[in-house]
Amino acid sequence: MDVMSYEVLMWEAAKNRDKNAFLQLVQEDAVMVCGGFRCSGAEYAEIIREFDLAKYEITGFETVAETSELCQVHYVIKTQVADERNRDLAGKFHITSTWKKTDDAWKLIFNMDQRIME
Repeated sequence: MDVMSYEVLMWEAAKNRDKNAFLQLVQEDAVMVCGGFRCSGAEYAEIIREFDLAKYEITGFETVAETSELCQVHYVIKTQVADERNRDLAGKFHITSTWKKTDDAWKLIFNMDQRIME
């Protein structure tokens, strides 16, 4: 499994504000903890419709644990926004994600971020 490609697809869906592409990768009942806010994958898919992500860069990608049905990863993402009013979405963040294989498809079931203070 190349989970990094799934992560990139998820970020591309967010960058493109593509709710349907996002939900092809993220379970509707996934636990999403972002900026101290908890919501479901379905609720987060609604948020990305208004998301401001002009550019991003993933570094330090590592697999924390992996079995034939689950994979947990950690990485750092640096984000930039197009509109200065959304500057709270810009910066560097630790990201951890857990993916689960169901019926030969991998879907995100957990995602959490933490801003890196520089």
